[in-house]
Parts: sequence; structure tokens; C-alpha cells
Amino acid sequence: MSNERSRRRDARPTMRTVAAAAGVSHQTVSRVVNGEPGVTDGTRDRVLAAMRSLAYRPGAGARALVRGRTEVVGMVVPHDPGFTFANDHLLRLIGGADTELAARGYGMLLSTRETGGGAASAYRRFDRRRLVDGLLVEAGVGADALPDLAASGYPVVVVGYTHQDVPCVHPDDEAGAYAVTQHLLALGHRRIGTVTGPSALASGARLRGHERAYADARRRLPADLTEPGDFTVDSGYAAAGRLMSRRHPPTALFAFNDGMAVGALRWLREHGRAVPGDVSVAGFDDTAAAGLVDPPLTSVSLHSTDLGRRAAQLLFDLIDERADPPRETVLPGTLVVRASTAPPRGHR
Repeated sequence: MSNERSRRRDARPTMRTVAAAAGVSHQTVSRVVNGEPGVTDGTRDRVLAAMRSLAYRPGAGARALVRGRTEVVGMVVPHDPGFTFANDHLLRLIGGADTELAARGYGMLLSTRETGGGAASAYRRFDRRRLVDGLLVEAGVGADALPDLAASGYPVVVVGYTHQDVPCVHPDDEAGAYAVTQHLLALGHRRIGTVTGPSALASGARLRGHERAYADARRRLPADLTEPGDFTVDSGYAAAGRLMSRRHPPTALFAFNDGMAVGALRWLREHGRAVPGDVSVAGFDDTAAAGLVDPPLTSVSLHSTDLGRRAAQLLFDLIDERADPPRETVLPGTLVVRASTAPPRGHR
């Protein structure tokens, strides 16, 4: 871990790096950054030359940046605007981050996926110009783009999973899925259909939790009851149709987000299946829709607002050079049981 931290520090020059290069103390660098008196012209010139050579960008903790601080953080959400602003989890995530930024006198610059562009298009406008002091990046931006962002000199915190050597914060997806499946198994369901999502790392964690719940209950995991989705209502609708067309259909459906669960509810209603009388349905994210659909949806609350706030706090630790954040921060979720789940017929 110490080697990883050293590499991360080396990737972004700090005030102490500049001090070593200029042959002065870091307090002297701080006085130069803040324009304070007590520094000779020769020393100031050496410090400024070292800053230029190292491409050092003073953090927001400095009271006045050499080139003018922005007091703005970029939020990179690599989805198209239509999806982003219709997704309650993302909106709460953004809101939580913005609340933390506002409390510190900062603004937010939100960047979504460009029309017709790939996920990386959401961050390239930041790569072109120095608009912000740091970046919060939703994990869907992809593994290919994150090294470019880290190399750009911006402090970066990922919201979600990443294999890159940058701090990340994400919900405990595996534990959340375990809780949903454990709940359904305890009700008496044995054939639980799952609708997975496109985010490989998050969906993988949820699938592991689902499988572990079966193993801990010493129940055989059905091999034919998993269908892919893309986190949209339509994909949940289609996946429910495929699952319910099995020769031995499931008695419960577990969708890996609430949007797909709502789509499953719609398919079941349109095809004369009562929920939860014939089929139980559970989702994930506990979005506003979970409490508004009929019947209200059992789901896992990710505490999305807290995720956003925590990510912003970690980013400020990087910007202000106060601390070296942990590589991974995991926040627990909460199972919220509502009327969409009940024992299967014959177990009531």
C-alpha cells in the first residue's frame, strides 16, 4: 500500500515536491503561492520556475492561487443527459456532492456524455482547459479514460468501482444483493430470477452477493434464471418476459436496479401476473420510484446522497493536500422491504 501511495503522490506534484526542487522549505513555497511578503526575488523566481517545470497546480487550500483559483469542482457523469436527469440515483449522487461543495464555498461544473460520443467525451472538455480544481468521476467513464485523467494533473476521486490507482468510493453492492436474496429465500422462494446490469464491476458484486446468499442458505442456485439488462425500464420489461417464458419460471424477480424492476412490474401486470401474489419483485437503488409504484417496491437504499458527499470530502483531502485518501471507501446500504415481496403460493 505504501508503494501505491508513493506512486499516487509522484503522479501529482505537491507543495513539498516543489520545495525539494527549488531547494527551499514548503513554508516558503506556501508564501510564494499566497503572495505573502518575506521572500526574496531570487527565491521567488526559483520557486515559480520549479512550479512551471513540475506543472504544479496549487490546490484550493491555498488562499490565492498563482493563476487564480477556480473554487469549482468538475463532476463527470458519462451518460447522456436524458438518462442522467431521469435517473434518481445519479441525481441524488450529484446533489450530495454539490451540498458538500457548497458548504465549502465551491461550485460544481457538471459534464455529461456528448451526443454521439463515447463515455470518455464526458471528461474531455476538462482535459482541454484548466477549468476546475479537481474531478469527481462516475465510474461509467471507463477504464481507458481514467489514466488520462489521472495523468492530467487533476486530483480525481471515482464514484463507483475502478481498477486504476485513484481513490474510489462505492456502495457495498455485494452485501446489498445478499440481503435481497436472503430476504426472498426466507420468504420461501427458491427460483429467483435476476436481471443484471451493464456496469460489470457493480453488477458482478451484486451477482456475487446473490450467489453467496444461496450458498449460505444451502440452496441450489438455479442455472437458467439470469438475464442481462441495461438499467433501463425497457430492458427490465424485456428480461422479465424472457424469464417468465421459461419452462419453470421464477417465483421472484430481482432486478439490479429499480428502473429494470419497474419494467418487470409492467410486464407482469400486462400479462395478468399479480405482484406479489404470483411473482415477487425486488429492485436496487431505492429510488423515488420504488415508493410510488403499485405495489411499492422492495429495494436496497444506496444512500446515494451520502455517496456524493463522501466522494467530495475525499476530493478535498486531495486538493488541500491534507491527507492521502484510502484507495477504496465502501459505504453500507440498507434493505427496504415493501409490499412487492411476499411468500410464494403454497408457503403462505
